[in-house]
Amino acid sequence: MMPGSGSRAGLSDKDLVESVLRELSEAADKWEALVGQAEAITYSVDLGDIYAVINADGRLVELTLHPTVMAGYTHSELAERLNVAIAALRNEAEAENRERYGGALY
Repeated sequence: MMPGSGSRAGLSDKDLVESVLRELSEAADKWEALVGQAEAITYSVDLGDIYAVINADGRLVELTLHPTVMAGYTHSELAERLNVAIAALRNEAEAENRERYGGALY
């Protein structure tokens, strides 16, 4: 039995369908609002020479490299430095997730 379906006993088929569609639309609006809130959550790290921001989905939304980074690091040093930034972002997201939900990210 669906929530609220007890109040639908005397409804015509058309009214019943409209009632269900209205509830589904309201539920979809609530989910869209929750997704919007989640998309607004970001995590950032500033290493001085590298600044990075990810959203709650783990998508990189901003990456700023100091002008000297490209000339100052070898390819492997730059890769290592970027991995440090990504690890810091992951740690921040995991800590916030533990605090908010009490569990680990998978």
